[in-house]
Amino acid sequence: MGEILNILIASLLTTLSMPGYLYGGLVFFALIPLFFSLERKGPILTALSSFLYFFIFSFVNFHYLINTLTTGLPELFGRFGPTAGFFVYLLFCVLEALPFLLFGFLYGLWAERIKYRFLQPLFVASAYTLSEYLRGIGDLGFTGGRLSDALYNFTGILQLLSITGTLGLVFVIVVINYESYRLLKKSKANLLVMLSIFVIIISGDGIIERFIPKIIGDKPVVLAQTNVPQKVKYSYSSSEIVDYIEKQFSDTPEYMTIFPEAVFPGTDIRNSDVEKELLEIFSKRIIVVGFPTLDEDKAFNSAVIYSNGSFLDKYDKVKLFPFVEMLPYGSIFGSLSFLKGMYYFSPGTLKDIDIPGYGKIGFEICFESFFPNLSRKLARDVGAIVVITNDGWYNSRIPLQQHFVQSIFRAIETRRYVIQVSNTGISGVVDIFGNYTQLPYGTISRTMYISINTQETFYIKFGEYIVLVSLFIIILSGLTLKKKNTIFD
Repeated sequence: MGEILNILIASLLTTLSMPGYLYGGLVFFALIPLFFSLERKGPILTALSSFLYFFIFSFVNFHYLINTLTTGLPELFGRFGPTAGFFVYLLFCVLEALPFLLFGFLYGLWAERIKYRFLQPLFVASAYTLSEYLRGIGDLGFTGGRLSDALYNFTGILQLLSITGTLGLVFVIVVINYESYRLLKKSKANLLVMLSIFVIIISGDGIIERFIPKIIGDKPVVLAQTNVPQKVKYSYSSSEIVDYIEKQFSDTPEYMTIFPEAVFPGTDIRNSDVEKELLEIFSKRIIVVGFPTLDEDKAFNSAVIYSNGSFLDKYDKVKLFPFVEMLPYGSIFGSLSFLKGMYYFSPGTLKDIDIPGYGKIGFEICFESFFPNLSRKLARDVGAIVVITNDGWYNSRIPLQQHFVQSIFRAIETRRYVIQVSNTGISGVVDIFGNYTQLPYGTISRTMYISINTQETFYIKFGEYIVLVSLFIIILSGLTLKKKNTIFD
């Protein structure tokens, strides 16, 4: 019973450290109860314990998806009911937790048999980091809820991201947790030592933050947050949406104006009277507008760019949201096709778009900002990144904050300005050091400034090398295990 309680405490502490909850610094202690729960267990039990830890964490941290799946999507599309929606949520939590079977298995197999003391925390951190990496790959991959998310406001520490990426920060966090666990295991009197380490970390972050420059960009952009509730948006005709846009945004400054994803949620307005009217309103500026585009027999979730009344280019979303925008592994999950949104989209191609007056800009749509590798690939060729999203699915501010902080991480990793424009979520600009300015609550538009940077960071050049480092450490640890005692010893 004590082991289950420790797992529950670890899951809740991790949740409370996440953006939108209590305090990010809790992440430096969150895994300690988990390590106590894994003591003196075989690899099967430690695997199941680790799975349970991440399942509970996912269930609590992403609880806002329950309302979306049991109320929002069923009411909007009418293809399934609350029970089916809740089942899908449980399946999501299971899929999120599955990679941590590997962490627990490796921990139970080798953690207490590693010969060299210095390798022990490195091995544990490597096993966790590898599991976290696996969680983010494939058609079902997702990176929300990484331990690194907790530190979005620790701007000093976050400067590591330009070298290590978020997985490197996860590695460091696990090392600190494991060493704190070892201290407490040795003696409860070491609690003071552990707290001293925490104070040093927080103080170091503050000192570094003082030396981070506050920069002001030189290129103006208008963030146009439409603030149309999901139910209302899907009930408007395209003509009504254009009328709303004209009323709210036609008097904004004539700089590049960025609208969110799915402004026209179900209609390809190209070559229509609606497009003509939109371009007449914004005939003297560049605008970015999200809507689905239909080419032959394919549909794309697109960011369409117009320049001075003419079509310039479009970016088609590459990383599609599983089940809603595409059906992953149809032979396995074909029965979940009822989750389909307006369309099943085809994936586009990652590309840069040359914007007059701004140079090459990269675009991402919705949850693509959760995937560091996309931004990394974009940053090789662009000087800034624009994220357009529709976060109108939620009745909680927690997911809005958890989404926006991804732009902070992507900005520091790549040293590129990142502009996020949302429908009813959080819009803002993040500079190359992670300093951010958000659109004040209730404000629908504001002019903000960005700069273009084309220098490559260590992370842009070498990507998730921390995964290879972790694999090397795991193999090295396996080669230096203490021999098991036999009946002859």
